[in-house]
Amino acid sequence: MTRATAVVTLGLLTLLGCDGGDGVDAGGVVVRDGGPITSGDGGPNDGGSSLPGDAAVGDAGLVDAGPLDASTRDAGPGGGGTDPSAAGPFTVMTQTATVMRGARRTPVTAHVPMGASGAPLVLMLPGFQLESSRYAPLCDRVASHGYVVVRADPPTGTFSPDHTAMRDDGIAVLDWATANLPVGGGVAVMGHSLGGKLATMIAGMRSDVGALIAFDPVNGGSPISGYTPELPDIVPSVTQTLTIPVGYLGETTNASGGTFGMACAPAAQNYATFYDGSTAAPWAAEWTFAGADHMDFVPNVAGCGFVCSACTAGTADPATVVAGMQTLTVAFLERHLRARADVDAYLTGAQVPSGVTTRSR
Repeated sequence: MTRATAVVTLGLLTLLGCDGGDGVDAGGVVVRDGGPITSGDGGPNDGGSSLPGDAAVGDAGLVDAGPLDASTRDAGPGGGGTDPSAAGPFTVMTQTATVMRGARRTPVTAHVPMGASGAPLVLMLPGFQLESSRYAPLCDRVASHGYVVVRADPPTGTFSPDHTAMRDDGIAVLDWATANLPVGGGVAVMGHSLGGKLATMIAGMRSDVGALIAFDPVNGGSPISGYTPELPDIVPSVTQTLTIPVGYLGETTNASGGTFGMACAPAAQNYATFYDGSTAAPWAAEWTFAGADHMDFVPNVAGCGFVCSACTAGTADPATVVAGMQTLTVAFLERHLRARADVDAYLTGAQVPSGVTTRSR
């Protein structure tokens, strides 16, 4: 199949398809309307995509950050009932915005499958001090299967992050995406490390979230010095309230040790505790990647620097871990947002990625 790539440079709100006038939202944020557009690169299965106009903008407002690149990619072969281990059929377009919640600014990038109107919405949150752009390959893969994936970068301090505020930033992003993107058919949240904790916190508060998948999530705070309102202990206080399907991926290297003796995913706070604490979930799975480390779940780790080097390296091949993560993520979303029972073998059966052991209920 011929791959097609097109790059379009447009103003932010032109991509969002507003109606040509300027306005001020309820939070006093200027919203610049550039008029509706239709995007498409002419590739296979690309029927074009008209983004909605006149979307309501409230406290989670928009800031016009100026021109941006909306790049489209041919996602490769596939179709309805596609193989979760391969790219899907949709060309993916990216667009950026900034979501405001009071004075807090959260940059977002939406990965939109062209021609997939009414697509399920997936929110992706990154690990502590990691840019969401490092997870772009995962977001592209999921979007190629017909999901609108929005990755967000809630503001965080260097040494004193406020997890509760970051949770609320993520909720504001969901509100923005629901109002401004061509979504429908269910909502899921996912995240890595701290992002996995935030995704769990959001799932515990939002009735519209129908599925949660987390990549080596870490509860955060400290079981020794105690938790604070800004660094809440959510296992099992939040996990035990989840009545949606949940999936937790993890590794065997970083439960202890690490740079300066600080484990990246302490055993008392890691993915296994999330699984054990999700007692009300109607479907739950835990996938352990033997020999993997905490940063193997970052698809683009090149140039990450100190943040990534702080975790002891495992023996697993990072590319194999990423491929397994992508397969499990697509299969999980297909199973729980699209009710595809045929993908169960990828989640708990014979086609679970190699080197991965599973607990499920």
